[in-house]
Amino acid sequence: MISNTRWNVVALVVVLATVIALIMPSHFATAFDVSRMTPVADRNIRTGNKMLIEKEIIEERQVVSENDSNSTQAEVALDEDMSFPGEDDGDSDDGVLDVNEIPVRYDEAQLWRVYNISNAMSRRNMLPLGDILESKYGGTIWKENSKFLDVSIDKKHVKAARAFLEDHNLNTEVLNYNIQEMIDNEAAVGANLTQSEAGQRTKKAARSGIHWKDYHDLDTIYAFMREIRGKFPNICRLYTIGKTAEGRDLKVLRISENAEENANQIWIDGGTHAREWITPATVTYIIQRLMAKWDEQPAYIRDKTWYFMPMVNPDGYVYSRQIDRLWRKNRAPHSKRSRCIGVDINRNFNIGWNTVGSSKDPCKFTYHGPAPFSEMETQAILNFFEDKTDMVAYLTFHSYGQMLLYPYGHKAARYMYAPALKRVGNEAAQIIKQKTGRKYRVGSRNEWLPPAGGGADDWACSKLGAKYVYTIELRDRGNFGFILPPSQIIQTAFEGYTLVEAVARDI
Repeated sequence: MISNTRWNVVALVVVLATVIALIMPSHFATAFDVSRMTPVADRNIRTGNKMLIEKEIIEERQVVSENDSNSTQAEVALDEDMSFPGEDDGDSDDGVLDVNEIPVRYDEAQLWRVYNISNAMSRRNMLPLGDILESKYGGTIWKENSKFLDVSIDKKHVKAARAFLEDHNLNTEVLNYNIQEMIDNEAAVGANLTQSEAGQRTKKAARSGIHWKDYHDLDTIYAFMREIRGKFPNICRLYTIGKTAEGRDLKVLRISENAEENANQIWIDGGTHAREWITPATVTYIIQRLMAKWDEQPAYIRDKTWYFMPMVNPDGYVYSRQIDRLWRKNRAPHSKRSRCIGVDINRNFNIGWNTVGSSKDPCKFTYHGPAPFSEMETQAILNFFEDKTDMVAYLTFHSYGQMLLYPYGHKAARYMYAPALKRVGNEAAQIIKQKTGRKYRVGSRNEWLPPAGGGADDWACSKLGAKYVYTIELRDRGNFGFILPPSQIIQTAFEGYTLVEAVARDI
């Protein structure tokens, strides 16, 4: 009897909670309502879109939104709401995983910064420090340059690795004593920031669920792209440009009022490296900033043809969310002699491939693949650009380091447009410093990072002829690294948008 009474009380509580959620006044909602955006429906706009073949399969559900919009505040005055309502979408892109695979944990693994690595190791005629820490001490490289190396060391190797570094007089700073705790905090903070969203969704709404208080899964990101396409059909097209090794779509959103398909094209991508979650969040934020008030945008925004690919590496991203938060590569199997999976997409382009800064070992995070463009992701991008003849800008977002970098990365040579890119980068960095207080370094990639071949940026300037080519390393400087707290998403994304706007203004 007591047991039955207890269950009756629980059932009653659940029912009451559900009723309250359904009748809660809409003014409590914090999501930005896409449906309240003014659609661009000017019949005089000739987009040239009839010349394009849209490969996107139209979903059965139409993307609609019924929530009221409220603004989301950050330390930067942005004047727009930074969140969109959610969508219950039937399609799932997260299904290709080994259900028996146990999620990777980093309990008591430490994040170290090792200084003076170049001088110390060169004097001893040894292998690169990163290779030694990876092969002998189970390390995972987070960031490397001429001044320091950020590396995570698992619990069982901490003592031995520390003894090795001390023996070679290498100064080490512990940035974090428990990486798993940092990962757990990231998830908890995101949940706390978005908990007010619960109970505000109606059954009738088919919404993307996008906002910038937390990091979103692949379905939400793709639903947001469909939502924008559905709201602005006259100027937006959504393409599926290929598939991944695990069968997920590779999607690109085109935004343009131009009759000429190839007029002043700007490419923006993110999500190349799976663990860099801030990058797809930044790219979707940039889309929102452009489209929230498209009809009020200046001419230097509206006269461009924009291509957005928020997720270059869907398989890796899904894997990083469900199995290994620090995964970097895609999930393509290549070597029959090795059980190791994945290729570093940003080492797979046909420029300086298999020369410097990558590995022939399929188990390494910088494995460049068996051949240039061997990966379905890079091959899809290559094919997409075949008929694009006026690509003026190519911006690829990464993390971390707070740097605005231009070519070259695979060689110590001066890029012909370096002065212009330095000037534009400095303008953006100055605005960022004024607005958010964060300092971004500006320079060529070979100045600030170790040389690396096979990168998308060098390929874009050398093969596509793009002038404004940047690799943007977003926040932070290493305190959190790839595990940037969700509370920093909006400001970080604004910093990325600042460079985008500066580039568009200069073209």
